[in-house]
Amino acid sequence: MRRCLECAKKEPDRRCVECRYFVQPSPLRRVPSPPVRVLLEDEHGKQYPAHILVLNPREFGLETEAPVPGRYIIRLQESLWVEVAGLPFKGKNNVHVFEILCVHRKQGTAPRLSNEEYHLLTGSAGELVEEISRHLPEHLQDLVREKLLAEVEKSELINALKVGKVMKYEAGRFRYLSGQADLDLPMEEAEKLMRQAIRQSEHRREVIVSADGQKVFDLHCVPFDHRSGGLLAFDITEVIEKERKMHQQEMQAYREAIAAVTGGRLYLVNGEEMEKVISEGTELARGEVRQTHNIPEARRVMREALPSLDSRRRHAIDLCLSEALTNALKHAGGGWWQARQLGDTVRIIVQDRGPGIKTSELARATLMQHYSTKNSLGCGFTLMLYYADHLYLNTGPSGTTLALDFTVVPEDGSKQDKANERG
Repeated sequence: MRRCLECAKKEPDRRCVECRYFVQPSPLRRVPSPPVRVLLEDEHGKQYPAHILVLNPREFGLETEAPVPGRYIIRLQESLWVEVAGLPFKGKNNVHVFEILCVHRKQGTAPRLSNEEYHLLTGSAGELVEEISRHLPEHLQDLVREKLLAEVEKSELINALKVGKVMKYEAGRFRYLSGQADLDLPMEEAEKLMRQAIRQSEHRREVIVSADGQKVFDLHCVPFDHRSGGLLAFDITEVIEKERKMHQQEMQAYREAIAAVTGGRLYLVNGEEMEKVISEGTELARGEVRQTHNIPEARRVMREALPSLDSRRRHAIDLCLSEALTNALKHAGGGWWQARQLGDTVRIIVQDRGPGIKTSELARATLMQHYSTKNSLGCGFTLMLYYADHLYLNTGPSGTTLALDFTVVPEDGSKQDKANERG
């Protein structure tokens, strides 16, 4: 115990597998490369991921966060599992020696790993094949060895998929084959997808979010026959998160550039910011546009809601409302509008559930006159940017929301001059 404590202080970066005191050297001491992934399961069924760093037939050197001391089960195969106990006085940090208490097999139990089980964990696949074929009649050895090595090559290709999990489905049950043993999949959803693939006799793929919303899995199901198939699963949570952060950074760059070009009059906002924008102030009027004749009706309702507005400002609001509703009708088949009063400002809001504007087209779609694509705002946006005092835009696959601010009670003469000049 003192050796490990002193080593942790004096040589914190020294690996335990390099120490003669940790799983002492012997002809049967092996360091598997790469480390073998396993799960430690306690008496309550709680599981802890672990790596076998070094072993012999009687003990494992494991890297794990499982509490030590403690008794655990390591399931190596469906019909092979090992009971182990952690030794708290050997190892440092999260690396400890676990003594093998009992090895359970279909044929019975034993106090240590058999030669075959030991070679399965430590030796290369080729060594294991040599060990198996050595006991066969001489005239069959070469033939069996060749067939086994061919199967091993296939399995090693599968085992190279360390970022995923490979399972076989048969008779209503999944059996783990290789990959990440600690990948906590939503098995109920995986089984539904697997049954669909078998029933339809075709490959099925689906991206599934875990029940707690913390993990995202990419599942591939391949049918073998009318009752079995294979499942390949990947945890793509980190990939999704990186893409989300990259999108946020890209949008921030667009926001800053567009705000600078428009003198701070056009803002690209996210969904949360837009929710605040469209809830501020007092509602004056609202409506819906599904056909072209709804646009003149919207202008009429707007004029009735703002009876004291001067003709020039009313013309600017009418024109911008018409352009925004035309865009919603053209690109999304319609939408909703409302007008709100915020002190001396009238805010016109138009929302739709169209495909939105692609990020790569945002700058051109909002700033370039006459630029138009299927999902752009077209020429009308240039007019809205000219007449409105401020614009707020949120767009994405679920729709577009546009808010336009118009000052209706000038604070001073210069603002009145600006309004007259635009009108």
